[in-house]
Amino acid sequence: MNFGKEDVFQTGEKFHGYVIERLLGNGGLGAVYLVRHEMLDTLYAMKILFPSVAKENGSYVKRFLREAKIATRIRHPNLVAVHDCGFDEKKGLYFLVMDYVNGGDLRQAIAFAGRFEPDRAVEVVMQVASALEAAQKLNVVHRDIKPENIMIQPDGLVKLVDLGIAKSDDIKDSLNTTTESVFGTPAYVAPEQAIDAAKVDTRADIYSLGVVLFEMIAGRPPFEGPNAPQILAQTLSDDPFPDIRDFNPEVKPLLAVLIRRMCVKEKERRISDPTALLKEFDRLGYKLTRPTSARVQYAQNVETAPTHRSVKSVLDRLPQDRKDTLSFETDDVEIQNFVGGLKRRKFVRKIAVAVFALLGVAVTAVSILLVAAKR
Repeated sequence: MNFGKEDVFQTGEKFHGYVIERLLGNGGLGAVYLVRHEMLDTLYAMKILFPSVAKENGSYVKRFLREAKIATRIRHPNLVAVHDCGFDEKKGLYFLVMDYVNGGDLRQAIAFAGRFEPDRAVEVVMQVASALEAAQKLNVVHRDIKPENIMIQPDGLVKLVDLGIAKSDDIKDSLNTTTESVFGTPAYVAPEQAIDAAKVDTRADIYSLGVVLFEMIAGRPPFEGPNAPQILAQTLSDDPFPDIRDFNPEVKPLLAVLIRRMCVKEKERRISDPTALLKEFDRLGYKLTRPTSARVQYAQNVETAPTHRSVKSVLDRLPQDRKDTLSFETDDVEIQNFVGGLKRRKFVRKIAVAVFALLGVAVTAVSILLVAAKR
């Protein structure tokens, strides 16, 4: 559903103790503003949900608020912290105030670099894995790991953002309990999440993180297509996850194997959790390092603070169908029908295999009895 963009604030406007400095970026559901706390004189990012969106669909409000609730439960250097959240009756909008990350997202970095050196890519992924490790301790599954949700500060510190569709055992709502619900981002979603996002565990995040690592090193995701169904068809097929060395022969064999273990389509065979993943990287000689707090710098100069609009040239370099991520949700009828049909075909195939197996056993048993009778 496309609601269009709205001009909610003017530069210099005061709102709930914050001064609006300027717009950082906006989309169909909301916008992000650079704001300054009036008393602390500190910059933050304020994320708002457009009033028209909140009125049209309560699920967007639920998602917006759950992001704030989950983020305040988890404090970690590699997670963007939420400091404030509320509803303004006069403007009719929901807002949350979070860390301002003085940098860009991983999608922009990939667009600039083309592809990462494997060691640098692993460094980014290990920091995300560390954030997921903290989330798992509170029974939180992110469910939307992708380059757009991974921010990188100039000092190299990585920040995972957007817990809007995260699954939390402490927050029971339709995003947690609706059976056979489907949402995520096709190119990064784990097979089991594409079938039923309500039942996933941290292994779904491991899969998505493996896809991100694959894309950083290969310069492209493992599965591509012009629309969500074609991408999902590859994800849900019985074909094995591709070998990254087919796209980048310089990748060391042990790292290539680890990526495939992160992205095994059968979750039972996948690396079990972020802690186990970090141990696997450690065995390969990689160490989790992050900048010390003394090196973390938050720009307080409003004029030089980066804006999403400043990367328009980067977005223009992306293929046309990659500018807007193909995301899907439960109410996408086309996706529901596609996944439902694929599940039915897989079920019928399993039944057929089981029937043929039973027939084989029966034929074998009859043959044995006939031989025994002749004797």
